[in-house]
Amino acid sequence: MLSFYALASLVVGGPLTLLGAYLCLRWWIFWRRNYAGKLLTHGPYSRVRHPFYSAFLLLAVGLAILFTIMETVMLATLSIVVILFYVKREEAALLAQYGKAYREYMQKVPWRLIPGIY
Repeated sequence: MLSFYALASLVVGGPLTLLGAYLCLRWWIFWRRNYAGKLLTHGPYSRVRHPFYSAFLLLAVGLAILFTIMETVMLATLSIVVILFYVKREEAALLAQYGKAYREYMQKVPWRLIPGIY
C-alpha cells in the first residue's frame, strides 16, 4: 500500500510532469511550423510571452514532486532561478529587435510565464 506522501506525489507530480512534457513538445512543433524570423504572438504566445519556459518549469517542478530526490529538487530550483533571470534578458533583446511591436505585444499579453500571476 502506498503512503499518503507517495500517493500525493503521484497524483500531483505525475500530471504536472506529463503536462510539462506535452506542452514542451507542442511548443516545439508550433515553433518549428510558425517561426520565420518574425515575432510570434499567436498560439501559445497569445497566453504567455514565454510558453516554452512555462512548460519546462511545469516539467521540472512535476519531476521534483514526483521524485523527491536531491537531483530533481536542484533541477527545479535552478530552472526557476535561471529562467526568471533569463526571461528579463530575453525580453530586453526582443525589445531591441522588434521595438514597438514587442511593446504592444507586452501590453496585449502581460504574463511572462504564468497567466494571471507572472
